[in-house]
Amino acid sequence: MRVIGLMSGTSGDGVDAALVSIRGTGLDLKVVPLAFVPTPYPAGLQQRVLDAALGGTVAEICHLNALLGEWFAKAARRVVMRAGLTLSDVHLIGSHGQTLHHLPKPRREPGVGPIRSTLQIAEPAIIAERTGITTVADFRPRDLAAGGQGAPLAPYVHYLLFKHRRRSRLIVNLGGISNVTYLPAWGALPSLRAFDTGPGNMVLDALVSRLTKGTQS
Repeated sequence: MRVIGLMSGTSGDGVDAALVSIRGTGLDLKVVPLAFVPTPYPAGLQQRVLDAALGGTVAEICHLNALLGEWFAKAARRVVMRAGLTLSDVHLIGSHGQTLHHLPKPRREPGVGPIRSTLQIAEPAIIAERTGITTVADFRPRDLAAGGQGAPLAPYVHYLLFKHRRRSRLIVNLGGISNVTYLPAWGALPSLRAFDTGPGNMVLDALVSRLTKGTQS
């Protein structure tokens, strides 16, 4: 099975697209990278995304949802071209979307109890229409609905790809928010530990912008 993964982090500077070949399931999963392509957002769009996350209107967020859907679809097409394949050669797209807000701490609401929420935009229906490929999205809302924190999302994949019989491993993801996954040697899945460690690229981005008076991000 050939699958495209689409991701844009809290830096909001563009879309990363990876095309991989996947064989097997569960502990027998094998993943082979086929191509990787970053697609930067055009000038001004990054700031629009960041502004929307801080206080965008419903109308602007609605528009950006569709606009970013087009950019995510473009990223998917580019990575397929980089691999020398066609869209019909790809079986599935997994799209994380662009996070605008994440509220894992529950708020109690009358009649329903504690509510936790998260919002990612980049309309998956547009990605599916532009590529003709089945598109799966809303991974963070699903994790929250199941009782998780919605982040980090990668630890299970880390376990499948990097577990080792004799060596314990620590995997650090320096994203907008940094997180870590600990894989103990010989450890079964329940022994895995993963959590956010604090701000990462969000702070670096802000410092670079301030020190260069906004000329670099």
